[in-house]
Amino acid sequence: MSSTSVQVAVKVRPLVRHEIEKGCKEIVDTISINEQIVIKNCEKSFTFNYVLGAESPEEELYNRCVAPLMKNIYQGFNVTIFAYGQTGSGKTYSMGTAYTGSGTMGVIPRAVRDLFQHVRDNFSTDFTITVSFIELYREMLYDLLANKPRDQCTLEIREDIAKGIHIPNATEVLVHSVEDVLSILAKGSLGRATASTNMNEQSSRSHSIFTISIDMANKSDAYLSKSSKLHLVDLAGSERSKKTGAEGKTFKEGVDINKGLFVLGNVISALGDEKTQNGYIPYRDSNLTRLLKDSLGGNSVTLMIACISPADYNLEETISTLRYADRARKIKNKPTVNQDPKTAEINELKRQLKLLQLQMAGQGDIIMSSSDIDRLRAENCSLQLKIKELRDQLTIVLVDKTGLHEKLLILQNANEVLNNKLIEIKENYNETLGQISSGVETQDFESVKENLKKLQHIQGQFEMIENDQKKTEGEIRTHEETFTILVHTARTSAESVPKEIREKQDVHTDRQLALHSELQEVSSQLALKEQLAKQLAINSNYIIDRQVIKETEKKIDTLEKEKNELLQQLRDIKVQEISNKIAEQRRKRVQELEEQLKGLKKKNLEQSKMLQIKERNDIKLKQLNNDIVNMKTAKVKLLKQMRLENDRFRTWKQTAERELARVKQQDWKKQTQISKMKVAHERQQNFLKRKFEEAAALNKRLQNTLMKRKEAQSTKFNGKVEKITSWLKEEMEMFVNLAEAEVTLAGLLEDRATLQEQLDELRNSSEPNNAALKSIEEDLELRSFQIQDLQQQLLNADEEKKWKTRFEALQTMVEARHALRSLFDQAAEYNRKEVEAKRELSELAYSYKELREKFELTEREYRRMEERHAVEIANLEKAHHENMGTVLKMGVPSE
Repeated sequence: MSSTSVQVAVKVRPLVRHEIEKGCKEIVDTISINEQIVIKNCEKSFTFNYVLGAESPEEELYNRCVAPLMKNIYQGFNVTIFAYGQTGSGKTYSMGTAYTGSGTMGVIPRAVRDLFQHVRDNFSTDFTITVSFIELYREMLYDLLANKPRDQCTLEIREDIAKGIHIPNATEVLVHSVEDVLSILAKGSLGRATASTNMNEQSSRSHSIFTISIDMANKSDAYLSKSSKLHLVDLAGSERSKKTGAEGKTFKEGVDINKGLFVLGNVISALGDEKTQNGYIPYRDSNLTRLLKDSLGGNSVTLMIACISPADYNLEETISTLRYADRARKIKNKPTVNQDPKTAEINELKRQLKLLQLQMAGQGDIIMSSSDIDRLRAENCSLQLKIKELRDQLTIVLVDKTGLHEKLLILQNANEVLNNKLIEIKENYNETLGQISSGVETQDFESVKENLKKLQHIQGQFEMIENDQKKTEGEIRTHEETFTILVHTARTSAESVPKEIREKQDVHTDRQLALHSELQEVSSQLALKEQLAKQLAINSNYIIDRQVIKETEKKIDTLEKEKNELLQQLRDIKVQEISNKIAEQRRKRVQELEEQLKGLKKKNLEQSKMLQIKERNDIKLKQLNNDIVNMKTAKVKLLKQMRLENDRFRTWKQTAERELARVKQQDWKKQTQISKMKVAHERQQNFLKRKFEEAAALNKRLQNTLMKRKEAQSTKFNGKVEKITSWLKEEMEMFVNLAEAEVTLAGLLEDRATLQEQLDELRNSSEPNNAALKSIEEDLELRSFQIQDLQQQLLNADEEKKWKTRFEALQTMVEARHALRSLFDQAAEYNRKEVEAKRELSELAYSYKELREKFELTEREYRRMEERHAVEIANLEKAHHENMGTVLKMGVPSE
């Protein structure tokens, strides 16, 4: 596991009884969504990994903060959970150190329960679990599980490289169940030092560390075995004697507790400060910090539970706790898996072997020749090119299709308006014609004149329809011109889309395709609903209306009345004994009426059913019409969205292309500058190379001169005047060579410094040039070699020795005079050569000046021509774009 920060959970306890009795107010607000604590009075806020308010149960503390850490134990990492805060802030309660099997469970019993649940669920590993329980009381360490008197249970802290911080001879008890652990926890807690104070009825007077050690042996592979430790630390709380009312022994205990917590605060501050975390950390100032050394900045995954009081009475202690908790979040731990070193090495070798076997297996399964690979690459390139072409065509088709949809929408709207107007005109026309015919028949000529005016008005409405058609045609032309330009732009831009824009264009094309699919679905459903609505309207026209049913019902009533009258007459005939002939006629009439009534009632029932069908159809038709209106609205929105996204993408693309062109221009300038720098570098390299060659030649001359001088020093002139002249020339040549060597050495030193600066710049650049780095490093090596060689030669020609031995070869006055004469002649010759060199240098300087002026003149002329050329190109581009716009407006595709 890489380095991990200490996690911090802040737990706010509720106001306790004595705080409520004192009238304390809550000054702490928790913002769970941001994991923040806000202090009301001073408007301070702190952010932590977890924040739990007074209403949060202990189960939430465990599930959110502790449970995620338990998996690290099973992976072989050490885990530490410690509670920090002032006395009476609920540390022991939250940790569950004093848990006796009843009441609210804290962290320790819940962690033990989850641990043994994992043991039961994991059959592939043998678990060995032991527990220890120690107490730090007034800087003395006590074993709470030892069956000895307290004064014989003291322990000492040891530290070594292999084990780190450990406590020899601490009692470790083997456990097999949750009950075993809780029983040991309760037994050890009874031995802890406690006392009653004004702040807490049962205040812990010591720090306790309950450690669960887990050895995990893999049943199938012993090399996968590992171990881990879970340290559960319940710290005594910081306290003030004025608030606790501590006296005597309790007061001294409080002093020792504060001392240890003060050192712990210093350690947290040092580890949380980036400036000091790599420096000295005062672990050894207290036994508490020595015990927590691995947990703070060491080999452990650590959770700090900062317990605070919400009461304004404890404001200062609360802010102090939050500050230390905030610093603790910045501490970095380096947890490692606890495994035997040899086992770890064997596991790593096994992992590498498995990886190599997988690689070999992969190579054995797939054997491909280079020709097959080249063929596949060529096919891949061809397919990629084909995909690109198809996507470009798809983009053009989508733009064109969007235009056709918008054009269709314009025509549909115009057609709908036209149909409505024509229906209205037709109704007015038929009505007017009827009124004219009626006026002619009744010879109401005033009415005829009025209706003729109406006909003229109807004729005017036809002219308005023609104007609407022309307006629609204008909209269509404008739309076609716009989309002709868009399609042309899409086709032109698709020819050479830069790689930087291609991905965004593909995303835009996919989005447009999705919108087109949605539009197609809406259009299909709209057409179906329109067809259904049309059919329903036609069907409704064939169904009789309610008036026909009323007429039928009225006719039935009439027949019923007649029937009843006839029946009454028949009854009267029987009473009055009227002739049988009349009675027979009336009975026949009654039968006829019954048949008619039966037919009419049947017809009425069918008509009622048809009317119900018509009413249902009318409701359905109304719903369909609403759906059609909504779908048309959705279709318009989709088209607007497609058009808007097209416009946005086109604007973005134009901006991106301009930006890309600008970047390319900058890159071109940069490349030009690099080319110039390369030329300058090559020029410098040539110059340095020439200087190197000159230095090498000078070095060789100096060596030869020194050799000749050594030979001359061993020879006496013995009056031979011709040898004096030769010797003086050699001495003078050596003197000049030494002077030249010193000047060359100074130049080489400057060159080396310059090369070193260039090397540093290249190494620090964002994109270092490896070839340039290698070249400069080689040059530096050559310069260093030259410098060392020249320095050695100059040391060989020691100046003091030269002045002592240079004139010892002259033995007589005659030799000295001849030497002086030769020196004079040589000096005169050197002066003559210097005058000639100055004259040649003056001539060269004059020639250089003339050439320089000619060059500057040519360069200015070149710049003027370049500017004129740029203006001409800009004018040509402007004319080209104007011509292109004219052609596009005419609707003629450009070549």
